[in-house]
Amino acid sequence: MTIIPDLTAFVISGIVVLLVLVLRSQFFEPLARAMEAREARSTEARQGRQRAEADARAAEVTLDAALAEARQDGYRAMDRIRKDASERAAIVLDEAGRRAARRLEEGREALRRQSERAAAELEAASGPLAGELAQRVLRRAS
Repeated sequence: MTIIPDLTAFVISGIVVLLVLVLRSQFFEPLARAMEAREARSTEARQGRQRAEADARAAEVTLDAALAEARQDGYRAMDRIRKDASERAAIVLDEAGRRAARRLEEGREALRRQSERAAAELEAASGPLAGELAQRVLRRAS
């Protein structure tokens, strides 16, 4: 018994081969290209994210350095202002001390002059007062 293939077997075989070729060119190859393109975009996005993270870290370091420098400039300016204010305060205090000493000396001089004037007035008035006192004492004694 020999089996003779009929024409339908050849037709079905041809259709299967044709279907495989069509599916490969129309479905599997575009699907493979799309998957490769998706993988390439994912890799590119991952690399872009890594570059962005590196740039952000570099910017953070730069910002920290600039912030530290600005802080130091601020501290230097505050120290300079404090030093200038301290020097001005010392000058003002010194001038106030000199004025106070000058006023104190003027007050002492005025007090000395008033004291001398009062002593002179007392001395001038002591003669007549002494005479009057002596007369009163003598009148009582007599």
